[in-house]
Amino acid sequence: MFKALILFFLLGSGAIVAQDMVINANVIDAQTKRPIPFVNMIFVNHKMGTSADANGSFRFTVKEKLKDESVYISCVGYEQRTLKVSDLLNSTVSLNQELNTLSEVNLYKMHFENQKRVNSFRGKQIVGLGNFSGGAYPSALARYYERPEKFEKACFLKSVEIQFYKILGKPSQKATFRLRVLSVDTDNKPGKDLLGADLIIDKPEGKQSLKVDLIPYKINVPQEGFFVVVEHIFIEENKFSESYTIKVNDSVGYKEYLVDRYAPVFKGVETSPDDKEISAFYRSIGGWKSIELLNTAASAMNGKLPTPAFKILFTD
Repeated sequence: MFKALILFFLLGSGAIVAQDMVINANVIDAQTKRPIPFVNMIFVNHKMGTSADANGSFRFTVKEKLKDESVYISCVGYEQRTLKVSDLLNSTVSLNQELNTLSEVNLYKMHFENQKRVNSFRGKQIVGLGNFSGGAYPSALARYYERPEKFEKACFLKSVEIQFYKILGKPSQKATFRLRVLSVDTDNKPGKDLLGADLIIDKPEGKQSLKVDLIPYKINVPQEGFFVVVEHIFIEENKFSESYTIKVNDSVGYKEYLVDRYAPVFKGVETSPDDKEISAFYRSIGGWKSIELLNTAASAMNGKLPTPAFKILFTD
């Protein structure tokens, strides 16, 4: 009887393994044929996804029953593609470069005579902002900033300072992430990229803040304002584990669970739901959603909202 149970377990385990499929794919530029680093792959109808590595390659394990499901393949500066999971098996996916058309072009000379600083951390309670997807798929956080009134003609983004939170009381680990600057869409959500480039940032281990020089990108701030966005990249180098202790029931007691997360943990602030001057969003598989949709009443935040925050420097 004991041997039969062992045989059944082995056969059952084999059946479970057989239901898994490993996706190996490479993503390249359709014109240059060069690899595209840090491309995102996100399921259309499931909270799952990953990112390609620096060589444009990704590896992802899913259940075989999902082989006919659709995924988005996307990256800054390229047209998004939608493919089936089965199409990605040991394949090479090509993306076409996105053509940005500007309705109006104004040329201004940068003077650097006037400057204005915006410090979103001043007087606020600090909070850590990790993966808003729970580590299930690449996520992003966005915060709106208005155009300063003191600039009559041209107003440029000179720099953005990003601060980082310690993970489990340890110095923040080395991490790679994406910084974006987006326009305001017609529905007041994050819109199109204003940077004109895929800006990948490497954060050294233990570094608590980084100031990113944006002068080379010559971002003339729109009258309607803009969003600063930080985007997590789901690669092995960024992975770390968090431990959670959850009560199962009275007989079993408590059980510890390890959950994969992806660095960095950004430093943000707690804000009141009544503060209408602050507009922030997180990206889900359904697109951009307002931070106000989060229910934190039963958490340690006691109803306050976790909001991304940056130090912004404007110039003329």
